Amino acid sequence: MKKTLLLALVVAAAFVVAPAAPAADPPTVPFPSAHSGGVFVAAHTVTADGAISNYFAPGTTVIFRSYAVDGKTRKVVTKKLAKYFYVKIPNQPNIKFKYTPKANAASGRYAWTARWNVPSSYPTGIVAFKVVVQTKSKHLGSFIQVPVATSQLTISTSPQTPFGGGPGTPAPSGTKVNVATLYVDSVNGTRPSGAAPRPIGCTQTNVYKRGEQVVIRAWGYELATGDVLSIDNVSEAHFSVPGMSNVLLNWGSHGATGNKVWFWTNAFILPATYPLGDSTITVSFTMVSGKTATFPYQITVIP
Repeated sequence: MKKTLLLALVVAAAFVVAPAAPAADPPTVPFPSAHSGGVFVAAHTVTADGAISNYFAPGTTVIFRSYAVDGKTRKVVTKKLAKYFYVKIPNQPNIKFKYTPKANAASGRYAWTARWNVPSSYPTGIVAFKVVVQTKSKHLGSFIQVPVATSQLTISTSPQTPFGGGPGTPAPSGTKVNVATLYVDSVNGTRPSGAAPRPIGCTQTNVYKRGEQVVIRAWGYELATGDVLSIDNVSEAHFSVPGMSNVLLNWGSHGATGNKVWFWTNAFILPATYPLGDSTITVSFTMVSGKTATFPYQITVIP
């Protein structure tokens, strides 16, 4: 009897579930990669009047606007420097960019624009487009969107449309980049305090109502080393909103589990009394070396 009881206890012990090990920290996967290529490329999808949007209906027109910086020469790529500059869209012919700095859809360095007339039969869903650039000095670069589904280019039969036209075209921000190349955009936050939540949260936009939550997103590369901007080479990062205190940018992971990437982001609420019209948010990165890189990003504020 004792032997039988002892055997039963041994068998039972074998099935006791050990305490679960603490969840491992997610790996750091900087977007778009740890090191830059030959050419840095940034792109937005916008409407004809410059409003950033990533939802479009079949039969409408998507305008891509882009800029590029040659990592070797540090020059902003202009018509004279580009061998080719185009958009690759699944199951569509490549679309060439045109250098149109004065176009309504252009904005500062984003002087290259391309038009895609979405076929009425094009399938709904995310469009995994890619912007490809080669300079005449044979340096290559490309752009893909951050893999956060709600802020990627999406064809929908019921798109969430912008509230209005985007900001006016700002003055060009120089022909050479000295410290770091930067991509900046913004998405609508899901926790507005003085406005109704949008039907879809975290979609790209640059037109906001007072009381909405503005989420600034940024990533880039240090030109001296080619390393992605991270806590390893950035001592401080923030954005400045006119009339408000600076907001620190946080380095962290975003996206769906299993496909998370790391970039810089933080948010603020537009006050109920914030001035209407165009406003420039300045994104700033201070490197460990002490050098600073900035980028102006415009939004339009409506009642």
